Order: sequence, then structure tokens, then C-alpha cells
Amino acid sequence: MTAPRQPGLQAPPVGPLQIELRFLLHLPAEEVFDLVAFRLPEWFGEIHAVAWDHARSTAGPGRAGTCSERVCRLGSKSLREEIMSFEAGRRYTYRADMARSDMKMPLSDHLGSFEIETTGDGSRVIWRQHFRPRWFMPGFLLRWQMRDRMMRPAVDALIARHGGKWLAIRPAGA
Repeated sequence: MTAPRQPGLQAPPVGPLQIELRFLLHLPAEEVFDLVAFRLPEWFGEIHAVAWDHARSTAGPGRAGTCSERVCRLGSKSLREEIMSFEAGRRYTYRADMARSDMKMPLSDHLGSFEIETTGDGSRVIWRQHFRPRWFMPGFLLRWQMRDRMMRPAVDALIARHGGKWLAIRPAGA
């Protein structure tokens, strides 16, 4: 997979698909998008605060869009992300900028994405993570850490708070 091309961005290398979570939330797609794009601290336990910089946004200064930057605070560390594509209410992709983050993770060529689709009983969400392991970290161990210690508990919190259910976890495991 290559990162989506949007005006103003050069497509970075993208690692192979490592994790895909599919779940249903009993909420309209617009609210789900707002939760997974802007309200991360409400459900993603590792993230305590989020700050945005829309100065380079293709939607215009002050508006979220492609080229916006998001900084997620995880305790005393921060993870910087660049928004690679953005369709409000439907989907967005983001890239962890490990070189500019003071939180270090043993991965490279990262691309994460959220896709939201309206269904008869809410919204279906697909959350994907593409990356390559680094620093001699075995891929299965990094995949387990991200999937089972970070992403699954976050989705469990969303489902518990807003109603819904799991649809699929790929790869299944641990």
C-alpha cells in the first residue's frame, strides 16, 4: 500500500499492513469521526491530551485537513502525527513522525487510518496500522504490543461507553 496522495504532500514509504480492527458503534458516522479524529483522550487511555496545528492544512488555516499536524500527549512524552488524507465524517490517514516525537517506538514507515461507514444500526469502523518494526524488535511482538495493549483496550472503551460490538481483529492472536 502507498500513502494516499493529496496536494502538498509527498507520499512516504508505507510498511505492510500489521493490524486491522473492525468494530461497530451505535452512533452516527459524524460523531464517530469526531471521536476517532479529535476526541482521542475520551477513549484512548494512553493519550492524555491532543493539540492540533492547522497552519499547513489544505482545508485552510484553522481547519482540520490534509497536512494538519496532531500532537498526542502520552504522559510526559509526545507523539507527533501528520494527517496524510482527510475526508471529514468518513476517513482519514495519519503518519507517526518518529523523528520529531519524543516518544520513541520501534517502528518505521508508519501509516494509520480510520474509515467510517454508516450502517443500519450505527457506524462500522475500520482502524488499520501499517508499519515496519525497527531496532531488532520482532514484528509479532510489536504487533501484539500495539494491538493487544493499546488498540484493543481503546476500542473496548469506545464500545463500553457508546454501545457497539467487535466485528473482526486481524491478525487474530495472543
